Amino acid sequence: MKKTANNAAKANQDLSIFARPQQTANKKRKPAARGKVAVIYTRVSTKEQAETNQSLETQLASCKDYAERHGYEVVGYFGGTYESAKSDERKEFKRMLDFVKNSKLKIGYIIVYSHDRFSRSGPSAAFIADGLRQEGVSLLAVTQPVDTSNPMGMLMQQLYFSMGHMENHQRKERCTAGMVAKARKGYWVGGKAPMGYDQLRVNGEQVIKPNKTGKLIRLAFHLKAEQGLPNTAILQRLKEQGLTLYDQTLSKIFRNPFYCGLITHGLLEEAEVVVGRHEPLVSRDIFKLVNGLQAQNPQGYVQVKEDEHLPLRHHIQCGSCHKPLTGYEMKKKGIHYYKCNTRGCCLNRNAGKMHERYQELLKGYQLDPLLLPQVQEMMSQVFKKLNYDSEQEGKRLKQQLSELGKKLETLERRYAYGEIEREMYAKFSAELKLEIREIEGSIEKTTGVLSNHQMLVEKGLKLTLSLSSSWGKADASKKRRLQALVFPEGVAYERENDAYRTMRVNSFFGLAAEISQEMGQKEKGKSDFQNHFSPSVVRRGIEPLLPE
Repeated sequence: MKKTANNAAKANQDLSIFARPQQTANKKRKPAARGKVAVIYTRVSTKEQAETNQSLETQLASCKDYAERHGYEVVGYFGGTYESAKSDERKEFKRMLDFVKNSKLKIGYIIVYSHDRFSRSGPSAAFIADGLRQEGVSLLAVTQPVDTSNPMGMLMQQLYFSMGHMENHQRKERCTAGMVAKARKGYWVGGKAPMGYDQLRVNGEQVIKPNKTGKLIRLAFHLKAEQGLPNTAILQRLKEQGLTLYDQTLSKIFRNPFYCGLITHGLLEEAEVVVGRHEPLVSRDIFKLVNGLQAQNPQGYVQVKEDEHLPLRHHIQCGSCHKPLTGYEMKKKGIHYYKCNTRGCCLNRNAGKMHERYQELLKGYQLDPLLLPQVQEMMSQVFKKLNYDSEQEGKRLKQQLSELGKKLETLERRYAYGEIEREMYAKFSAELKLEIREIEGSIEKTTGVLSNHQMLVEKGLKLTLSLSSSWGKADASKKRRLQALVFPEGVAYERENDAYRTMRVNSFFGLAAEISQEMGQKEKGKSDFQNHFSPSVVRRGIEPLLPE
């Protein structure tokens, strides 16, 4: 028996030469240990907020108090001014990052008031925080504490970044809504008034009236409508009277309904036309007559205003010049094309092929039905957590609002009794009112952010199961609604790669796709949750959904 055991040991020793050598080269380098050394970063978004200094003082005081309570040694203060957090190209922000990375003090923490004070750039902010974490530097948000040493904490931090990113888009949407309302009332909201008009403000109201150039533009319309002169002859007549224009500029003027008293705008529906409040240069009959002449062209194609065959018109941008693509039909062949009208840009593509590429793009955001229960469960948990955090934040803000209201009331009482001077009252009441407005705005953003989250998750995920085929089967109107839902800012077409590039994906579909992809990779044993999962959560985009 002893001999048998020796033989087995010898056999095992002989087989050991086939063992795989130990792998050590691919092990990740752990960041060097750092002490409780920290820097503080504060910022506000506007110059007015920086000048009053109220918000900055609140941030700094809270960060200092947090550092003292938790035993952090603060060796630097950064920010203290106004810097927009839409991008990460900020002087103080970059100076702070350079200091943290290059300092010999082994800084281990960056303390901020909240995650949106660090950055509102969403995925970019998560990428920066991840890079700092790999170097042993943690981001600490005083009002939004998370433990980033575990995957769930990292996810919550990324979601906070995404919420800040979402708020930027919501502000933009609220601003856009205001502009749409003004445009529908007949006001000009396109920036500088069109050539031939002066834009003034009288008693706070917008006034747009024709100027000397406008009289010459009126002449150009009449020369085209009544005498049928070509553009070259009209340009010469205008030049003789002191107005030099290019042919392309004159053509744009002739096509702009603003000159006959009407307003169209990219913010309005495609077919929506509003009667403007400004004085028209020409009658609508003259305008229609001029454009009837303009439509005649020798190229053998006609512009299509609304066509079932061109649902992506204006939704696609040229990847070179970033102008929206228009569409036309080649009459002889009955084939539709998308075209860039920028001079010198030769983008001209068959509509059928463009639609095939677009459906391929949508497939990238479709959810695997087998993963639906898991994705739905995870998204519901995330939304529930965010809902809870939003509710708690709302309570905290309301408490602050109540305290500020009492301070303002006390200040007004003291002023009424003559205990303080007018200048002092004006200064401190302005500061308190500004902070009250800021908190009221924050309360408005946090209230009901994720209400009915379970229903919204179910409804949204149901749509993700068949994005591509739903778009393919829908009529032009529903196609436009669906594509605007998934890609709110449209897509760009890169002619060199024959592929689309997205500007901004609806955050709901982006999150669902990322979770689905990570779960698929996990099943294959390739998931790297901590380094690759960077979701975005947003309520807008789930509604309105296409009818079933």
